[in-house]
Amino acid sequence: MGILKLFFLMKSTNKIIASISFFGKSIIFQLLLLGIFLNAYSQSRDTIKVQLRDVEITTKHNPAIHIIKNTIKNRLENGQFSNPHFCSISYQKMFLTGDNKRDSLKHHLFFTETVTKSYFKKPALSYEKVIAHQSTGFKDPIISIYLAKLQMVNFYQSDMLDILESPFVNPISQNALAIYDFRIQEKIVSEKDTLFVISYKPKKNTHFKSLEGKLWISSENFAIAKVEASPFDKVFGLSFFLLQEYEKQQNNTWFLKQMDVTMEPTGIGVGFATDSTNVFVRPIIVSEKRITEIDYDTRLRNKDFGLVDIEEESGSKAKQNSILDIYRAVPLTEREVNTIAFFDTLLKPYKPDRVLESLKILITGNIPVYIFNFELKQILHLNSTEIARLGLGISTNKRFNKVVHLGGFFGYGFKDKEFKWGGELGFNINRARDIKVIVQYYSNLIESGGTDFCNRDYTLFSGEFYRSWLFKRFYRSNALGLTAQSRLTRWLTGYVSSFYSNNKTLYNYSFQIPFSVDNQTTFAYTDFYVRAGIRIAFMEKYWGADQYYFYSVSPLPVFIMQYSKGIKGVINSGYDYHRVDVKMLYRKNWKILGFTNITLFGGYVDRALPYPLLFNQRAGYNLVGIDGADQFSVMRPDEFLSDKYVSLFIRHNFGRMTQNKKFSPRVIVCQGIGFGTLKNSETHWGIVLKTMEKVYFESGVIIGDLLTIKGLLSFGVGAFVRYGTYYLPQPENKILDNFAFKVNIRVPFER
Repeated sequence: MGILKLFFLMKSTNKIIASISFFGKSIIFQLLLLGIFLNAYSQSRDTIKVQLRDVEITTKHNPAIHIIKNTIKNRLENGQFSNPHFCSISYQKMFLTGDNKRDSLKHHLFFTETVTKSYFKKPALSYEKVIAHQSTGFKDPIISIYLAKLQMVNFYQSDMLDILESPFVNPISQNALAIYDFRIQEKIVSEKDTLFVISYKPKKNTHFKSLEGKLWISSENFAIAKVEASPFDKVFGLSFFLLQEYEKQQNNTWFLKQMDVTMEPTGIGVGFATDSTNVFVRPIIVSEKRITEIDYDTRLRNKDFGLVDIEEESGSKAKQNSILDIYRAVPLTEREVNTIAFFDTLLKPYKPDRVLESLKILITGNIPVYIFNFELKQILHLNSTEIARLGLGISTNKRFNKVVHLGGFFGYGFKDKEFKWGGELGFNINRARDIKVIVQYYSNLIESGGTDFCNRDYTLFSGEFYRSWLFKRFYRSNALGLTAQSRLTRWLTGYVSSFYSNNKTLYNYSFQIPFSVDNQTTFAYTDFYVRAGIRIAFMEKYWGADQYYFYSVSPLPVFIMQYSKGIKGVINSGYDYHRVDVKMLYRKNWKILGFTNITLFGGYVDRALPYPLLFNQRAGYNLVGIDGADQFSVMRPDEFLSDKYVSLFIRHNFGRMTQNKKFSPRVIVCQGIGFGTLKNSETHWGIVLKTMEKVYFESGVIIGDLLTIKGLLSFGVGAFVRYGTYYLPQPENKILDNFAFKVNIRVPFER
């Protein structure tokens, strides 16, 4: 969960210092709230309270069970996604207001409205196009695009509902009767239909991401006509109330026609100090969505769907205003008009779109300064060869040029007393298909036996960042390369690259030529390869605008595969070879049992090659260290070497173990399995190496969320043990050498 603090001085009749401190579900959520500048007044909100009388109908046998069983059975058939294709138009507005009733301001704290055209084609092609939008103070469409993404919730569609980027179990899903409790509250009879009003909430002593609320079920084919939902567990960082209404169409399917959401982020506080009083406001976010022009007759073709799930395709400001006027169900209220006028005037000198753009750049790990980005990852490197490297990475951003990209880095290692540097020239040829061409040169330290995948799965919490501290065998590489990549289809990214390099190990080693203890030496070689790779991510959501795109977790396995061909004789390159690298990632959300992360690595080379061109295992041993997924916690760095290998990492997170708001740890069980072979091991001199033909095993348990600091980070502890054939024996090793103890760090909203 991110935290953002804004401090500013506003000058008016009174001097006011406003301090805003708020938490968001993600950094994109923070973008939504960024431009809200408040003045001396608090905000009031008219609250309409609707009281419904609950009439609970009870019998010896719960009559709601029969209704819910049939609703679950007919859910997919009744829903709009049973149509082969359809399109629709939606108008959506959202405003941020306050709950302070003492205030009489005539404007909200923030306002935005969007018109979106939606397309769907079986089995899973969907496309959202923002055709008009306006946000107070902002011209950038990213807020409207993200708002459209948040509102893609439909109780007919799937067993898991992604609400505000969290997966909740749909009460109308397979086996929901085992975990939800249903009760008939009311029966509404009309000339057209009979509706059963059924309440639902999780059963006692069940712990999962659950909802509570009411369902309005039509007696005709047991279709969902209306839904009320809110999170049962109120400690997930955001309390919300969701209302959806569905309408029966001429073809007997039910389409979502209306969606209202009220959100009250926990931990948000806006305080004001004036000369006469102190005021505190709790913001409330209200979103209203109306869907019209439902068309399930027009035949849609694949080319009607873009490569992006949600994007902008809007025209001039006048054209967008015209579209907004057409699709508003009712004119803007006086308060909404005042909000637009007030904040457009107030924020204009602060150039909020430039600030918003800077935040988008920061998501990529950069600090923007005018036309340059300074790369955070280049500031400090820790490893055994350099001990510490201080450096600087700098590149141009789109303020310099939207097509041409320049970048470079340099650093100095304190132990080896050597400089490392590199640079690149890139071209963004086609934004829609993400076609990029990059020329690179670097003189840097590279892990021997490491594998680079052209993907975006590396993060601060992936474990790879910490594992780099433990590398011991590096080689110095001076390399020149060319890379081109493109989105070939919605779920397929392809890339090709070619690199030529001069390399020298920084440790005593020789390939094929024996040496004695007296004449130990390093090993130098040249390499030239051509590589082709693909990334397959079915049903992964891809959305954004203006070169900044974001990704949601795919519900299906993601595959990355690349093939490299080494060519001998190109500027004295030394080796012919074929190499294949594979990576698979999969996340499975369970209704009650939390979620499971599975990562698989594999590799193959067809002949004897020097150590740096083979496969080192993903080892991350420190007796006491920082936990990282996708690595062997008790395996020593450089312990095993392979020319063919498979590594499997499984982690199951049972989720919150109690409903206690102050303390509810998570239990995570971990399993690592590795297998590898190495032919011609006698060709490697000067190093001690082992192979994994008999399969390496290690297991671990992590108790997470033992300590949470201000909702920003949470900490836990874990223990891992290796066993089986590669258990380190006594008396050469101590029993403790087979264990590793880890500190687990995570962002609290991680699912």
